[in-house]
Amino acid sequence: MRALALVLAAGQGVRLGREVPKGFVRLRGRTLLEWSAAALGRAPEVAAVLCVVPAGGGTPSGARPASFPGPAEWLAPVVGGARRQDSVARGLEAGVRARPELDWVLVHDAARCLVEPADASAVLAAARATGAALPVLPASDTVKWLDGARVERTLERARVGFAQTPQAFRVDVLREALEKASHDGVEGTDCASLVERLGVEVRITPGRAENFKVTHPEDLARAEAVLAAREVA
Repeated sequence: MRALALVLAAGQGVRLGREVPKGFVRLRGRTLLEWSAAALGRAPEVAAVLCVVPAGGGTPSGARPASFPGPAEWLAPVVGGARRQDSVARGLEAGVRARPELDWVLVHDAARCLVEPADASAVLAAARATGAALPVLPASDTVKWLDGARVERTLERARVGFAQTPQAFRVDVLREALEKASHDGVEGTDCASLVERLGVEVRITPGRAENFKVTHPEDLARAEAVLAAREVA
């Protein structure tokens, strides 16, 4: 089971309030993108890593950064599109051209910079059965279904979870989902939501609280603390 890992960093991350796109914000000497790519590149199932960057960002020459130890192959970054799924489509096509023998793909948000190689291995193993899987963090708070400024109903907490990345798919499944979404004019907030529209059963693995998405300034301090603790351990 060999996979291509796409690391998405084409967004600007306005809520983080930095002058550079979020994926290129530095944390303990590395960008968020570098932390994510390095972790996925160490997963034994990952054969190649390809980063999707904003226009004018990344490493235009495609040179492998010193922060990426492998052993996965480093593929030249590509520029993303206007929407998340456009960036995924561009990255997928570039990755398939470079490594056409790879049947599986991981899609990961660079802002989840605390991802571990084991996260990739687990979600790929779960995807083997149906062709799709994602990590889900169970809800610990009561979740309300809203209608504007009022509560419509309370959801059953045991049935609710928060989607994380990396998400794993067979290449042909994700490609079909992206093509169908484009044809239907549908925009998804993650790849799994697009695959669900095909009627494919999406399996889940346990998410991790540490694998959070850096979104707000306080999230950087939280991530810094986790990385510092890992160094001590």
